[in-house]
Amino acid sequence: MINDTGLVLVKLSGEKRHFLEQVCRVMETYFATDVRRIAHAHDVTSHANELLQYVDADPLLTLSAAYLHDIGIPEAERKFGRCDGKLQEQEGPSVARMLLADIGAEEVFIERVCELVANHHTPSGVNSPEFRILWDADALVNLAEVVVGKETYAIDSILNKALVTEAGYRIAKRIYLPQEK
Repeated sequence: MINDTGLVLVKLSGEKRHFLEQVCRVMETYFATDVRRIAHAHDVTSHANELLQYVDADPLLTLSAAYLHDIGIPEAERKFGRCDGKLQEQEGPSVARMLLADIGAEEVFIERVCELVANHHTPSGVNSPEFRILWDADALVNLAEVVVGKETYAIDSILNKALVTEAGYRIAKRIYLPQEK
């Protein structure tokens, strides 16, 4: 199935696809006019979706966390005037909890998403395949700012350190180290 953002959703039944579309809508509504953050969430989710083809993980949990991983940014900015990673992790879970409860998510699912949101900037945050996918999906998007203007050897070194799955590293090489013709 392809959702309204063009993302092909893998391994999801109709009911789960519908739920994920609701997660996407509440994320977009919450971020409102912040098109940069909405685009980032969509990009991370797209990479997470691709990584699900290579890493065995719960697709609904993974993609929901990908949509909501930065949901604490507006609250961090409101409270503290900044939104560094630790503040995103601190403020995100309560917002994610509220949004997921509003669309009828089960408490166990909410807890699992909130755990991922609360640790998405902590390398040793959660020992799960869903976390590893979220980590790499976010890195795949954020690396664009890190590798710009760097030599090939430096980019490869950065990719080796930044990614935690083999699939994430291969995707990063495809994106950031295209083969010379």
